[in-house]
Amino acid sequence: MQDSALVIASPWPRCGSSNIFAAQCRYLDTRGYRTALLLGPHLPIHRARYHGYWDWMLEQMRFEGVALVCHASTSHRMRAWRSRSHLQWLASGRDSQLSVMARYGGAATLPATLLDFIEAHPPRVIVVNHCFQMGLAHTVLREMARRRLPRPLVVLETHDVQAELYADGGLANVFRGRPDARALLERDELRLAAGADAFTHVTDDDRAYFSTRLPGPHHLVRATLTPENERRLLALEPADRERFDFAYVGDNNPGNEVSLAWFLTEVAPRLDRGCRIAIAGRIGGHMEAVRPDLFGRYAHWFVGVVDDVTTVYAQAAVVVIPTRFGTGISIKTIEALAAGNPIVATGAALRGLVGASTPASIASAEDPDGFARAMMETLGRWRALRGLSRDAYRERLSNAAYFARWDAVLQSGGVPVRDRTAPPVAGLATIGA
Repeated sequence: MQDSALVIASPWPRCGSSNIFAAQCRYLDTRGYRTALLLGPHLPIHRARYHGYWDWMLEQMRFEGVALVCHASTSHRMRAWRSRSHLQWLASGRDSQLSVMARYGGAATLPATLLDFIEAHPPRVIVVNHCFQMGLAHTVLREMARRRLPRPLVVLETHDVQAELYADGGLANVFRGRPDARALLERDELRLAAGADAFTHVTDDDRAYFSTRLPGPHHLVRATLTPENERRLLALEPADRERFDFAYVGDNNPGNEVSLAWFLTEVAPRLDRGCRIAIAGRIGGHMEAVRPDLFGRYAHWFVGVVDDVTTVYAQAAVVVIPTRFGTGISIKTIEALAAGNPIVATGAALRGLVGASTPASIASAEDPDGFARAMMETLGRWRALRGLSRDAYRERLSNAAYFARWDAVLQSGGVPVRDRTAPPVAGLATIGA
């Protein structure tokens, strides 16, 4: 019987977190584990908006190394769910949105394909992404116990401090109609996370936060890219003549909205008028809707959604990442390093990435004057800086470095690591944690 592993994740394709989901699946596959990916359900208020959502989602998240991808589901109608869950919320002391999400996930039905998988290949390890998926993880554990299968090692990948993300982002509680208090979010995050046997964190700050509050082994496992994206970005060569001086790549989320608004309002007026700038991704359509004034003023910079984001990196000299708030690691920063682009960023975009020694290809500034000045100075020597970005990626953030750190996680939890074959990426060596 082949050992197996289960990865539990949110149905979020094409985002920073999905890079980590994909890397986890590929890692477990290379170590000899037959791997299933279980996607947790959305809340009904989200699920009801999309027709055919799950069919599309399952196709988008068929990552390398996954033997089975499936989703937990709920048959509750929206009105019935809200009534029942509202009573549970009241009985739980009006707890936080994190707890509401965990309860909803825990009430979902496991698909028959996953139950067959568990019976044939009992998981040795379950990797849970985000604390609010622990409810679904407990449902899996109960099903395994019912079948008298041995309990697997449960590893929680925190990604970031969710309490900070929800409090700073002002994310509303579905029942309260307004954001939860930070103290309530902190309490519930720690309560949910406490069900794991071990923890992985993407930054030193996150590891320090959780390790002083939760018992158990805590591991630093910096984020990486999907294996497919890594191969494509490392293969990029700069164009004979760059099309853009600067590029910004952003999805549609509150952090990117605030960051891009700051860049266009405060930094852009300080740049040379002839700068060629590309703003790519779904953030463009969002800005057109919420900030038509800024979008109209800089419409010639917005290039919209592109089929292949690597072309933006290949055609740009420098990548700008003016993050104003955020937690965890910025995948945009990792992508730019792998592509070889020099970077101008705020400190929030560099959390957990550069350590004590920042490569010369990364310039950091917080105020508008300093950011604009750093952009023009970096542009003046972008070709000489390309190799330093690639070196930083290979050393700290590559799939090989990521896989080596996960070896240490499994070994410390008593789970065997049978295959130390590096991922199929030319030119990379395995680098220790």
